[in-house]
Amino acid sequence: MIRRCRQHGFFRGDRCECGDEGTLVLDEAKTEQLGRLIAGALRHFPDDLGLAMNSRGWVDLAILADVVKTRHRWANQNLLLALVQSDPKQRYEIVDGKIRARYGHSVDVELDHPRNELPLLYYGAAEEEAARILEVGLRSATQRYVHLSTGPEKAWHVGTFRTSNPKVIKIEAAAAQDAGVKMMRVNDSIVISDPVPAEYLSLIPSRDLASLKAQQR
Repeated sequence: MIRRCRQHGFFRGDRCECGDEGTLVLDEAKTEQLGRLIAGALRHFPDDLGLAMNSRGWVDLAILADVVKTRHRWANQNLLLALVQSDPKQRYEIVDGKIRARYGHSVDVELDHPRNELPLLYYGAAEEEAARILEVGLRSATQRYVHLSTGPEKAWHVGTFRTSNPKVIKIEAAAAQDAGVKMMRVNDSIVISDPVPAEYLSLIPSRDLASLKAQQR
């Protein structure tokens, strides 16, 4: 659910970080409904909703708000702002009356986030998937960019959504970028990338993952 703190604005959960319970803005059901619609609009099917998306993934905020209102009579631009500003995963950004998804696109966009500066990145995968990736390289079948993690523990945690025993692949990001692979830093946890050839990938040994599992308990 989304609430609003008088001092700190919109937040998710029962209490703001300052301890204020705030006032209810969207319950869990409506937060999920609005979230699914915005994700579809900005990541997957803008054309189906009549949205003009430019090559960088931006659409007009006011027009998106109008589209939202046609699908959910209770929704409006203020609730759209609440969804974006309270999102702990920083999925979206708003600049100069435009809005876009920061990552997760299946539509063809050319994003312009800052260049990745980390020399190593990581990817969590199921065992069978990891073996295939190490053979043919890392690419996404459904998304415009490959989504990489900034730390091995983050990659392992992401991998647990696919399997109970994920493998973690290490990416020599600096070398790959020097060879022309485009990688962009989205936030503290995520880097998005063009396909990464297998020569820049290696598997972190299982024994080195034991500490990662302990950190997640």
